[in-house]
Amino acid sequence: MSQITIIGLGLIGTSLGLALKREEHDYIIVGHDKDSKAVQRARRMGAIDKSHWNLIAACEHADLILLAIPTAGIAPTLEAICDDLKPGCLIMDTAAIKRPVMKAAEVLPDNVHFVGGNPILARGAGLSADDASADLFEGASWALCAAPTTAPDAIRVSADLVAAVGAQPLFLDADEHDGLVAAVDGLPTILAAALMRATAQSPAWREIRRLAGGQYESLTYLPDFEPADLTAAVQANSVNIIHWLDTLIGELGAWKEALQSENGDALNQGFEKAIDARAQWLKKRARGDWEERDRPEDAPSFWRSLFGFRAPPSGKK
Repeated sequence: MSQITIIGLGLIGTSLGLALKREEHDYIIVGHDKDSKAVQRARRMGAIDKSHWNLIAACEHADLILLAIPTAGIAPTLEAICDDLKPGCLIMDTAAIKRPVMKAAEVLPDNVHFVGGNPILARGAGLSADDASADLFEGASWALCAAPTTAPDAIRVSADLVAAVGAQPLFLDADEHDGLVAAVDGLPTILAAALMRATAQSPAWREIRRLAGGQYESLTYLPDFEPADLTAAVQANSVNIIHWLDTLIGELGAWKEALQSENGDALNQGFEKAIDARAQWLKKRARGDWEERDRPEDAPSFWRSLFGFRAPPSGKK
């Protein structure tokens, strides 16, 4: 029987286990997390078949390993397990940036495959591991990044797994991915922290906080990570985030100038364009109506037969 190991049993890892459990399968799911409470919760929810407290023991017999841990933990995890992996094993991650992860994967032996991944959740804000569900990834885009030397079968099975949990594979180069995701992940993270600090440090904060409603709450949302993990994530993609910070600063300067000059037409046009762009984005996301990129040729493979993953019929998520 094949084995899938999930490292990290938070919202993503537990939801992956639950989603894979829906499949008609001939594999077992082994879970590992440093937090024993996380392991207990995953077992209670039925996301894993068994667990192992020892990282190497959890991975040494795995045919597929899913790393659902923060970016900063990926390199030391790969270094710890690289000498004890099953030949032919495929490893995937779920970190929000890819270039440092792909670099860390270079420690793996030639007979082990790695495909970087990033699930883009439409409803992840404010959710915790207690909110894990089998349908968390339904309709989501899931970026996949592979090195040029990655075996085609490994890429195919990664795409099949993504489709099996309800998401849509999006193939990107790691550098391209990080440049794009800086605008929609790194930049909002820093913007949320900056807005929170700018207002919370005000002498009028005691009064301001009573007037803060849903819009303020949304704009100051920060991922449920430790500060050190957030720091590592933005530093690892700093060049791209700085580019988008400069772009945002330029845009804010234009809004400031319009306010100072009492240019109502400029403000109105700015709001119109923003509202229209957001409406179009939400419409496309709801429909999954994105421009399709080529995916690997649909052909039988060892990996597919090993796990039994199948892409859903056309038109079905």
